Amino acid sequence: MIELLWLLLPVAAASGWWVARQAYLGRVGAAARDADYFKGLNYLIDDKPDQAIEVFTRMADVDRDTAEIHLALGNLFRRRGEVDRAIHIHGSLIARTNLTVDQRQRAALELGEDYLRAGLFDRAEALFQGLVDQPDYMEVAVSRLIYIFQQEKDWRQAIAFCDRLERIGGESKRKETAHFCCELAEEAAFRKNEAEEATAWLLDALARDPSCTRASLLLGRLAVRAGDHRSAIEAFQAVERQDRGYFPEVIAALTQCFGALGRLDEWVRYLWDVQGRDHSGRITDALAEGLLKQEGEEAALRFLDRELREYPTLLGLRRLVEIKLGRCEGANYADLRALHCISTQMLNGAARYRCANCGFVVKSLHWCCPSCQKWSTIKPISDLVMKTDG
Repeated sequence: MIELLWLLLPVAAASGWWVARQAYLGRVGAAARDADYFKGLNYLIDDKPDQAIEVFTRMADVDRDTAEIHLALGNLFRRRGEVDRAIHIHGSLIARTNLTVDQRQRAALELGEDYLRAGLFDRAEALFQGLVDQPDYMEVAVSRLIYIFQQEKDWRQAIAFCDRLERIGGESKRKETAHFCCELAEEAAFRKNEAEEATAWLLDALARDPSCTRASLLLGRLAVRAGDHRSAIEAFQAVERQDRGYFPEVIAALTQCFGALGRLDEWVRYLWDVQGRDHSGRITDALAEGLLKQEGEEAALRFLDRELREYPTLLGLRRLVEIKLGRCEGANYADLRALHCISTQMLNGAARYRCANCGFVVKSLHWCCPSCQKWSTIKPISDLVMKTDG
């Protein structure tokens, strides 16, 4: 009940203005309308919203000044999750012929918000499109349309309206539009098999946001598909420079590309360089694998023994156990086998990605967080347990 009374504050504020206006103008019947207002308010307190709506609708028929009450009441129902009632109230209000221009535009905005909450994107879009040229409502209407276009995957429209919002409000939308370009590139490359169109979109993404790791990753994949492993390596290595947090996403692809060119020794040297800046488990594991192939078990074991003492990771531990499993037998083998199974189960059950903005955790990479809807905030989780001192 207390929460409901707090939500009724906007209605009370609007009604206070209305009552004051009635007193000031001295209109005939003001007392009767005041009584209607309190009657409707009592219906709300008694949790009888349908009767309240009927009363307030009758009041709106009498005086256009009660539009403020209608707007506040509709907003109240939307915040309570009763979207159908909000749509009914705002819809009946916008149908009135005695509204001012500003009241009609506000009612259209609120009805658009109702439709948006209800998932009726086509109806919401039509209302917001009617407000994009109105100075007082332009910015909010454009931002809502961007959201709708994202939900509908209309990336070209989303790009166009993001550019428009930048011009209106000055807020940079470069990161978002770069991802929209990447969406169009994926559609072109992996659905239509149009590599040239995809490349053009990815270059546009990088022009908008030079730190867009997704664009570099996709350029690398396109190069791999074309058999151009040198270009793929260049694109994948750009990921580490743009945002080291995403580098684990290209380790497997880089291993493949360097292997295809017979340059695994160069791959190991490159990993040594990256590992000097990042001691996360996936890099440790990849470097151990490279050393195992290039220099043998002893070199890999020496590296892992030294690395895990200072930077313990579950992936590094599992790699160490795997190598030692091939070098022992008997009781030691059984113990190591059990340790390997436990570490594998822990790794398989762990979330691999986390949103840096809201903390949402998932097992696969999403470029847009399903929880907070932010772009480029979900990154691989480092399984680095701790860093010891000295």
